Amino acid sequence: MKKIFLSVASLLLVANSIAQDVRMLKPVRGSRYCEILIVKGDFSDLTATVYNTLGCNDCPAETWKHVDAEKLKKEEGAKKIIMNGPRYFLMDSIGQSNAPKPKVNLGGIDMIERATVKISMPMMLKGKSEPYKEQTIHRSTKYVFSKGSEVYELVSPEHTYVMQSYALIIDTSLTEAALPQLQSKLKLPKDWVYKSFKLDTDLVLKTVEAKEAYVIQDDLDNTYQRIN
Repeated sequence: MKKIFLSVASLLLVANSIAQDVRMLKPVRGSRYCEILIVKGDFSDLTATVYNTLGCNDCPAETWKHVDAEKLKKEEGAKKIIMNGPRYFLMDSIGQSNAPKPKVNLGGIDMIERATVKISMPMMLKGKSEPYKEQTIHRSTKYVFSKGSEVYELVSPEHTYVMQSYALIIDTSLTEAALPQLQSKLKLPKDWVYKSFKLDTDLVLKTVEAKEAYVIQDDLDNTYQRIN
């Protein structure tokens, strides 16, 4: 897969014809990134602030490997540090409707605050969400999957989810080329279906003004957002 490094200088900011206040970043498909979740609050009311490397760097492997989560936990006064990555984006462009936060350096990696999410006690203890269980995230984003792009969906009896990123957390050899056949590796719940196809029109997912997005992860930690 072609490696794409998204420095601030190389990000293309373009006006969107539907919502002029959404600043679009493209191209992002195939871009490597990592996230750090800093969990704070009372044990009965835990919230994670989500930082990621988009617009800063491509999450250098050696630096990521040597992030000291325990040291960072003490520095931030956090209940937990959750390391989430490396990952690769699958949308073609990302928009942000609110003003971007300033860069921060976490464990030696520059990152930007992107979202907040409520954290359950089981998630905090495990350091990850339960597969195929929805999490609610507050963020101000617009994802565009362009016409002609391959997309990967999970379909439950109630909802459809589109993959927004695939992970090298559990299957460290996973590539985008392997995603059309991913169902053979997944342990899907009863009556769930995984499928892939090319879009015949743009797919646009908008979660602006810090509204709610509903996301899930499969048992390989790939992440999907609900589209209905």
